[in-house]
Amino acid sequence: MSKVGLGYRIQLKGMDKLVAGLLKRAKMDVVKQIVKQQTAQLQTRSQQMTGTVYAHPTGATKRGINISLEDDGLTGIVGMSMEYNPYTENGTRFMRARPVLKPAFLYQKVQFINQLKQAAK
Repeated sequence: MSKVGLGYRIQLKGMDKLVAGLLKRAKMDVVKQIVKQQTAQLQTRSQQMTGTVYAHPTGATKRGINISLEDDGLTGIVGMSMEYNPYTENGTRFMRARPVLKPAFLYQKVQFINQLKQAAK
């Protein structure tokens, strides 16, 4: 996992066998659909978490969580567009972190891997 701007990009290492299996058994359209679905679920989960993390949410952070699909649909990116998001996500020396994107990502990546494994069968 590596940070991409204010979002996270999934980078799975050691998944050569899974990728090879997917290419043999599943059409790329299925893989693209999984990426699209999982990216949308990550966005939704992140948006839902804003209500539990912030005591008095204004909705700006929630509205600022956006998705984009790249690499012909094989890469899904969820990012936060508000200028203060790095501070709320990571904290500062004056305030504790109130992460939204990272916990949602850690949960969703497990779902993503499991769905890819099912598609490879």
